[in-house]
Amino acid sequence: MRRLAVAVLSAALGAGCGAPEVGPVPGASIVLITIDTLRADRLPAYGYAAGATPHLDRLASESIVFESVYSHCPLTLPAHASLLTGLLPPRHGVRDNVGFRLGDERETLAERFRAAGFETGAAVSAFVLRAQTGVAQGFAFYDDDVEIEGDTRSLGSLQRDGAAAAAALGSWIEGLGGRRFFAFLHLYEPHAPYSPPERYRHLPHAYDGEIAHADELVGRFLDRLERAGRYADAVVAVTSDHGEGLGDHGEAEHGVFLYREAVQVPLLLRLPGGRGAGRRAALAAGHVDLAATLLDLAGVGAPDLDGTSLVPALRGEESSPLTVYSESLYGRYHFGWSEIYAASTQRLRYVRAPRAELYDLADDPGERASVLDSRAATARALDAWLAARIAAGPLHAPERVPEDVLERLRTLGYVGGAAAPVPDGDLPDPKDEIASYEEYKRALALKAAGRLGEAAVALRRLLDSSPGMVDAWEMLGTTLLESGRTREAAAAFEAAIRIAPTRAESHLSLARLHGLAGRIRVAADHAEVAARTEPGRAHELLAQLMMDAGDAARAVEHASLSVDADPERPVSHFLLGRIAKKQGRCGEALAAYERADAAKRLRSRAVLRDLYLDMGECLARLGRSEEAEAAFLRELRQIPGSGRARARLAGLYAAQGRRREAREVVAGLLDAAPHPTAEVYWSVVRMLTALEDGDGAMEWSRRARKLFPDDPRFRTGG
Repeated sequence: MRRLAVAVLSAALGAGCGAPEVGPVPGASIVLITIDTLRADRLPAYGYAAGATPHLDRLASESIVFESVYSHCPLTLPAHASLLTGLLPPRHGVRDNVGFRLGDERETLAERFRAAGFETGAAVSAFVLRAQTGVAQGFAFYDDDVEIEGDTRSLGSLQRDGAAAAAALGSWIEGLGGRRFFAFLHLYEPHAPYSPPERYRHLPHAYDGEIAHADELVGRFLDRLERAGRYADAVVAVTSDHGEGLGDHGEAEHGVFLYREAVQVPLLLRLPGGRGAGRRAALAAGHVDLAATLLDLAGVGAPDLDGTSLVPALRGEESSPLTVYSESLYGRYHFGWSEIYAASTQRLRYVRAPRAELYDLADDPGERASVLDSRAATARALDAWLAARIAAGPLHAPERVPEDVLERLRTLGYVGGAAAPVPDGDLPDPKDEIASYEEYKRALALKAAGRLGEAAVALRRLLDSSPGMVDAWEMLGTTLLESGRTREAAAAFEAAIRIAPTRAESHLSLARLHGLAGRIRVAADHAEVAARTEPGRAHELLAQLMMDAGDAARAVEHASLSVDADPERPVSHFLLGRIAKKQGRCGEALAAYERADAAKRLRSRAVLRDLYLDMGECLARLGRSEEAEAAFLRELRQIPGSGRARARLAGLYAAQGRRREAREVVAGLLDAAPHPTAEVYWSVVRMLTALEDGDGAMEWSRRARKLFPDDPRFRTGG
């Protein structure tokens, strides 16, 4: 489509703007769709010839297309916090994906719409926007079911095909009848890693294929609204949270830089009946302005927003040109680099960094040659404008983030340690660090692919040139540890500690290494240092170390401190239960096991070996046989090869006279082993002997003798 070059706000709309057509639409429902990581210039509606987005093209033909819309942050959570509150990051306080949540005191669009009588519903496609981040405030329906049973380190458990989110929200809308609603749909496509369906892999770049998939999902969702009779009279806005670097300025993905490719996003705004369709607006705007516009179109009051409604401008009314604020604190929080801020007008973009930049988009749309030296007065004015917005919310320390949450975010591609404040002063310019950052990400990709040796080589090469990169030292240690190179791994963690002496992750890793080697005192010293900043994990590890040392009293002390710091630590609850069980306090042990089970389901969903076995043993001691049986069966469902669980369940059956079932449970140990060894057969024979099932023991001994004729244990029948 033809793009209009417009120099001033009063000429922001193309010919035939028909001012009376644009205005509030009482009675209309509001639909907001965000397509994660979608940069504007990769859509045909914005001039990209190689794209394949027929559904968005159709929507654009029915919409007002905004050509100069910018995100306030190139990260999913802060960007959505701005979009859903109408506040800039310094005011809503969410400055990073890690360690921040939207406070209850911030009023969201959903809360405003709900107070005005709208039904409110949302469905999101990634862990980053889970309800616990605070962005769900005001939504009566919020579907964030993005985790599945299994390994939560896998990408599939942290995001879902947008089709599932679209289906969930579509069903919710269909159940509303004719009631007015505000609906928010988030699609995680085309966020990296790019893996489009086969039907879109013919496109020039896998990123384009992901966009094509997102386009298909938007089309399905809007078609469903149309079939339900809810599309024609709705306001529909489609935008993105941020763009994607694609290497244009050295950054492959997003988070660090604020160049156009990272923060310029599309905005298609369809009004009921297609009013204003086909027009293009070139005025600069941001997500907070979109928030104000949606509220204005719905006739909902919106005091104290940072955004300005675009409706008057679209009607052709005179107003002041807009300047858009953007920030990136990712480098500061995760790597100790300088923060970056940007101010964007319709023609100019000023980037505040240790080496500031000013770009004239009319002459340099790719932002290749800064004109700051020749236009210093303009740069100073934009810098002062930025300073006033930055001062609205000084940087503050992030919240502590559980390690399992960090691991999930790393799986989604957000590299770096936990967000942490760093001292003020002269910090490196991210422009000087981006090459090392990208090399680090390439090493992480090698590790994720299981190519541990190559990953270690890449990390060592990176550290030769950037020896102060503590995250890389830690990742090298982890990679070497997974390769079985424990001595080299310990040296890498020690190098990280020399750079950052209180770094919890490195101290915890060394504590585990020394603990496995039996050096309990040294391990405990490292864990004690980690406890200053990571009390939940560190005291849990100290409890395990004390258990290994046979010091039950100190194990209880540390496990209690762990759950005081983080009540959702399943292993700490389990340790408290195990100690109580060993001391004969089965009632107390069961309560701790139940807490461990609840925490496991809530947080990690990982297998916790022996949890249900221990529960079953306590229940059996208390004479609660049916519950004990159920617990043993739960243990076997998650660990079919557990000999102890089979022995306890078989013993329970035998005590009840259920001899056939007892024998079947014991023999099931062979079925649970892919290739049963002589040791597995011997375990079966011994268990049957202990159950006083002589016939069964003889039968399995004979079978084993045929398979292992040279094993003396089976010569006498066991």
